[in-house]
Amino acid sequence: MTTRTRFTALALAAGALGLASMSTGCSSVKLDQSGDMVAVYQFGEFRMLLNTTAPLATAAAQKVLPQFDLFQTSHTVTTYTSVLTARNRSDQKIIIDISEVNSRQTLLKIRWGAGGDLVKARRLYEAIEASLGQ
Repeated sequence: MTTRTRFTALALAAGALGLASMSTGCSSVKLDQSGDMVAVYQFGEFRMLLNTTAPLATAAAQKVLPQFDLFQTSHTVTTYTSVLTARNRSDQKIIIDISEVNSRQTLLKIRWGAGGDLVKARRLYEAIEASLGQ
């Protein structure tokens, strides 16, 4: 095998690996039966829009943390963003990143643990959304 052939084979393998990693890293999560509401789960992070402001989303997130047996370890709050960090009993780190997109919508990003946990992150999102309605 010549050097040029090896280089071509390595380039093709790297390209295939890159395409495979891009196609498996992101998935859509249906939030209702009709499929009209869809969240994104990408690289261990759950993302969805909330129809509220960042301060209200932050208050709702802080309110539901004890329901999941989570202890808030830190928070950073500005006018349009906040980051809440919490831990569960097994010392997993949960990060809730809240960013106001416009005056009526806020992007909520949840990472449960180092690699992410879709089921737990989705439940936390649903509890935060339900808390906004109260």
